[in-house]
Amino acid sequence: MATRAGRLLTALVTAVLLGTATPAAADSPEPAAYASQPIPVTGSGAAATDDLDADYAMALDAVDAWWRTHWDDYFAGSYTAPGLAPAARAPGLYDAPAEQVYCGDLLLPEGNAFHCPIGDFLAFEVDLMLLSQDLGDGFVYLVVAHEWAHSVVSHLDPALVEEAYELQADCLAGATLQGAVDDGLLRLEEGDQQEFTAALTAVASENAWGTVYIDENGEQQTETHGTAQERIDAFERGADGGVRSCLPNVVV
Repeated sequence: MATRAGRLLTALVTAVLLGTATPAAADSPEPAAYASQPIPVTGSGAAATDDLDADYAMALDAVDAWWRTHWDDYFAGSYTAPGLAPAARAPGLYDAPAEQVYCGDLLLPEGNAFHCPIGDFLAFEVDLMLLSQDLGDGFVYLVVAHEWAHSVVSHLDPALVEEAYELQADCLAGATLQGAVDDGLLRLEEGDQQEFTAALTAVASENAWGTVYIDENGEQQTETHGTAQERIDAFERGADGGVRSCLPNVVV
């Protein structure tokens, strides 16, 4: 994690590396994924370092602890933490294709992370999380906070759910990580603001949120993740304004 300068983010990067995905409704068997498309796999998950394991465990603990403490500050009812997909390395951290994780009938692929609404569980594929070796350890915390946000949203009144649900998850991830820093659950280190920016850029789309386009198979799709700038702006809004800034119909 990183030093706080202008809260969590200061520099904005505009390069975009990835494509797009079809939308996934909260009550659909389609899971909400972190990246617009699965990251191309270039190596084996067996190469994951001990640093990944430590950062992943710390991210899970910090994000869960923060929501467990602050759920009542924002929402009615009881906090429910998501489950984690069974996996050999660590709960939720699976290595495809050797390990097969299903969301309903859908086999979750390599190179992505997911919230599955069927059973409310999270799954993080090792090859995606290994991007932290290039993008920095902040990537791990960001992915965990983003997918956890999808689980949080699945328990909310529909009136509090944004149509741009992936950008809402980015916003809530910013609120969560900044909140965890403010509570002393995480310590920011120099350079993390650039790591968050690079991470959001690496998983962004070439299209703005809501753009209707024709994919490589000739099928009409609607962009759900948004551009690098949109994802960065959403994350920064949550870091600066907190959870309420991520909710529709709410006066902050």
